[in-house]
Amino acid sequence: MKKCFKIFVYTIALTILVAIFIVSPISDKNVESQADSIFNDLEPFFEAISIVRSEYIQKDIDMEKLVQGAISGMLSELNDPYSRYLDPITFQREQENLFIGHFDGLGITITIVDEQLTVISPIEDTPACKAGIQAGDNIMEIDGETTKGMSLDEAVNILRGDKGTMVTLTIEREGFEDLLEIEIIRDTITVEAVKEKLIEDDSIGYIRISTFNANTGPELKLVLNNFEKMKLEGIIIDLRNNPGGLLESAIEVASQFIKEGDIVKIKGRNNITRTFGSYGNQYTEWPLVILVNIGSASASEIVAGAIQDSGRGIVVGENTFGKGLVQQVYTLSDDSAVTVSTSEYYTPNDRVINNIGIEPDIIVPIEKVLEVDNQLESAIEILLNEYSLSEN
Repeated sequence: MKKCFKIFVYTIALTILVAIFIVSPISDKNVESQADSIFNDLEPFFEAISIVRSEYIQKDIDMEKLVQGAISGMLSELNDPYSRYLDPITFQREQENLFIGHFDGLGITITIVDEQLTVISPIEDTPACKAGIQAGDNIMEIDGETTKGMSLDEAVNILRGDKGTMVTLTIEREGFEDLLEIEIIRDTITVEAVKEKLIEDDSIGYIRISTFNANTGPELKLVLNNFEKMKLEGIIIDLRNNPGGLLESAIEVASQFIKEGDIVKIKGRNNITRTFGSYGNQYTEWPLVILVNIGSASASEIVAGAIQDSGRGIVVGENTFGKGLVQQVYTLSDDSAVTVSTSEYYTPNDRVINNIGIEPDIIVPIEKVLEVDNQLESAIEILLNEYSLSEN
């Protein structure tokens, strides 16, 4: 058995080695050196699997689960909440979120900050939003079970569920001494990427972008095409509580307002920088205000940063979340996947986004005691003043 085991390990190492060689050609000597290194690193892992299969008290071991757990554990050692393993079901679910836009659940985007399950933002018009979940809330318990040590995927799988079922979240919220218990009934979440309306006697176009998925760019263009037929004094883009999405979508959205120039820079390992420029557009250069808050993350921060650096508009609201890492999704042979942080976002002027966020040009804290949206009111006032000044 030992001989077969050795051959198995060597085959795995050789396969990985071939992949490395194809990606980046290197000398035969370096190839051999990398093969030896990979073999030495992997051998204890396969020895452990062999011992469990042959010696563990229960014979009916689910090897698939063991391997999945090993991959998940390996990625968790990176101490990066965005690099993670997605089993086939979870991977399919996330694909549906990005490209189909509907699922059963609560309607929140979560991450792990300082080992604590944290809400990036609630999705607009969902059970979580209606129940009062807020960006920055720490989820301490789910149905009485502590979230300490819980992985992101474990939390998502628990929070997801059939329409009509209830879940109780124990929330720690800044400014509150006691924990909050919030009951939420799951529902089918349908994410509308873009909504629009006319405000201020139809003089201002208001566009709410709630996510950056495959539909966001095309939906925005339809709205702007309609706005072109009107005499508008300006446009407000609301990115508050937008947790982000696809990089391509963010570039497409920013390009509708920035005719030329850089949109975002991405720096990977070995300090290799790739710059993405505007696709260009034929729209009127309306006066523009971007609304952001702590729930604005990732792709939202790319758009806000590009608008700031280009001088194309004014960013108003509160400091954004600070999620500036790029993930690549790699599909595995069993239809599972790994997402790995491969690079970092920077604004066109080389400002860091990750763990810092985008600071608005004009800071307007939300006044939660008021029934009116004071941030939106401020954006309207700023926009009208900017338009007035540009006309003089």
